[in-house]
Amino acid sequence: MAIFQELQPLVELVQDQLQKSVKDDFPHHLKDPIYYFLESPGKKIRPILTLLSCEAMGGKIEDAMAAAVGIELFHDFTLIHDDIMDKDDLRRGRYTVHKKWGEDYAILVGDALIGLAYEKMMQSPSQHFSKVLRLFNETLLKVCEGQALDKEFEKRSRIGVDDYIDMISKKTAWLFKLACQIGAILGGGSDKNVHLMTQFGNLLGIGFQIQDDLLDYIGEENMMGKKVGSDLKLDKKTYVTLKYQEYIERDKSLKTRYPDSFTKFQNISDIQNVIITLGIAQETQELVNQYIDNALSLIKKITSRDKQQKLSRLVQILQQRKY
Repeated sequence: MAIFQELQPLVELVQDQLQKSVKDDFPHHLKDPIYYFLESPGKKIRPILTLLSCEAMGGKIEDAMAAAVGIELFHDFTLIHDDIMDKDDLRRGRYTVHKKWGEDYAILVGDALIGLAYEKMMQSPSQHFSKVLRLFNETLLKVCEGQALDKEFEKRSRIGVDDYIDMISKKTAWLFKLACQIGAILGGGSDKNVHLMTQFGNLLGIGFQIQDDLLDYIGEENMMGKKVGSDLKLDKKTYVTLKYQEYIERDKSLKTRYPDSFTKFQNISDIQNVIITLGIAQETQELVNQYIDNALSLIKKITSRDKQQKLSRLVQILQQRKY
């Protein structure tokens, strides 16, 4: 992926700042798991979006670096706590923190990361300080709300597509939105451009999560760093599962050929076959493309072609990702 090679210096700079954010005097059972998690391979999409959004507004990378690192620390906090709740053993091809150190320490690590994230956000320039902190706190609450809905949906036999979109808008897209919004603010963007960049982040985040849900069933396991179909054990409600339910209920002949739920299939390969055969995979990818294309159209309204180039290319690469 050429764009990631081009942005590798930025990724390395973010990674260096992440490592430096950890307190030297933390106890080893707090510090070691944090370093372990921060060293895990990752695309660093959210901090890169923050930095490129700042740059697209005419700002400098260093203007948004502290916020970018804070946003990534916040994201890592959510991942560690999500892994505990979802009982996942693998993350990015490595044991999850709770699997390696136990749930008690994993909870503490997540709590510490959110504290470190706040420290980074508090380094924002004085003219933007109150706005950045307010938006960051709002995002923390919205992400928790989205995660609560995700867990609630596991116990409900039926939810609508609108319910699902609302849930991922909070759980996933809100942090994408925050990354682009704060990047634009710190880059000196006008109110109009900050608003457009915020909408761009929201659309991109929704498309990204729908794509993630599809990849959980048809992605390449060795590239994803976790087991394909990991959402099955918890009966996660995703766009893919909701469309399958819709297909089964709409066409009575399908009820004689397929189970009424993914959880009743014998193995993941059977689910993969039916997703492709019924056209659910294609329909899901088309929806992803719709969200991402709409996001890309907003970038063109925001900034000049030369300033939007990196951001546009990054989004196009994400649209084509396999993990």
